[in-house]
Amino acid sequence: MTPSIVVGVDGSPQSLQAVDWALEEARHRALPVRIVHVALRWEYSAAAPPEPGLEASRPEAAALNVLELAEEHARTHAPDVDVSTSLGIGHVPRVLLEEAADAVILVVAARGTGAFSGIMLGSVSRQVAEHAPCPVVVVPHHPDPEPRPAEVVVGVDGSEASMDAIGFAMEEAALRRVGLRAIHVWEHAAYPPAMRPASYGDLSIEQEAMRVLAESLAPWKSKYPTVPVVEQVVQGRSPAEALSGATVRASLLVVGARGHGGFPGLRLGSVSHAVLQQAQGPVAIVRPRS
Repeated sequence: MTPSIVVGVDGSPQSLQAVDWALEEARHRALPVRIVHVALRWEYSAAAPPEPGLEASRPEAAALNVLELAEEHARTHAPDVDVSTSLGIGHVPRVLLEEAADAVILVVAARGTGAFSGIMLGSVSRQVAEHAPCPVVVVPHHPDPEPRPAEVVVGVDGSEASMDAIGFAMEEAALRRVGLRAIHVWEHAAYPPAMRPASYGDLSIEQEAMRVLAESLAPWKSKYPTVPVVEQVVQGRSPAEALSGATVRASLLVVGARGHGGFPGLRLGSVSHAVLQQAQGPVAIVRPRS
C-alpha cells in the first residue's frame, strides 16, 4: 500500500482536531491521509434491521456516518490533500495498529467519545504509542485552538530512543521550516547536599549535561544543516514537568518511547507517559527503529 498518514476518528470534536493535524502534516510531506473509524464488535453481536431509507443496519450506518462526516470535514478544510476512509470492527487499539502497518505517522486524539467513549488516555493512545511501528502523534483537545508558535521541541537524554526522537524532530522542523529546541533535563542526586561526595558539583554535572546534549545533536545537525537549533539544559525540574511545560509554546513536542531508567520490559517510559497526560499541545512518541 502507498505510505500514508493514518488518523483515528470516533465522531468527537477532539478527533476532528486530530484530523486537522494529520491534514497539515500531509501537506508538509506530500502524502495522502487515511481516516479510520473502529466500531466495537459488540455493536454487531445482535442483528439489527436496516433503518428506514438506509441499506445498512444501524451499527454500520452509524459507523459510516462518522467516517462520512470526518471525510467531509477533511475535504472542506484541505481540498488539496488526497483523503480516503477505512472502517474497522473490533478492538480499537488493535485495529488502529493494523491500519498503521504501512503508515508514516499514526495520529490519535488524546481523548474522545463514540467508539472511544470511556476509554481514557493510557488505553487507546498509550497502547498505540507502545506498539505502533511508526511515530504516534497524540493531539490534545483545545476548545478554541489558536496558531501555535513555530517551534519543534525534542527531549534528549542520550539514550537510543532519544536519538530516534531527535531524527524525527529534525525532520519535522525541516519540513515546517522552523527551528528546533532540544531540551536536556538534569536533577540533583537523591541524597542531601551535606551527604554528596566531595567531587559532586552543579557545574560539573551541568557541563556533563551540555556534553550529552551536544553529542546527541551533532550527527543530526550535519544531516539538517539549515535547521536552527537551540540547546537548552534545564536543572531542578522533573523531565516530564519541563517537557510538558514546553508544549505551551511548541507546535510539536517529540519524545522517545523509553529513555534511560525504568525496566527493560516497559514499552512506554514513565516520562513519555507523564508527558502524554500533561501536554497542552501535540506530542509525538517515537520508538527505536527495528
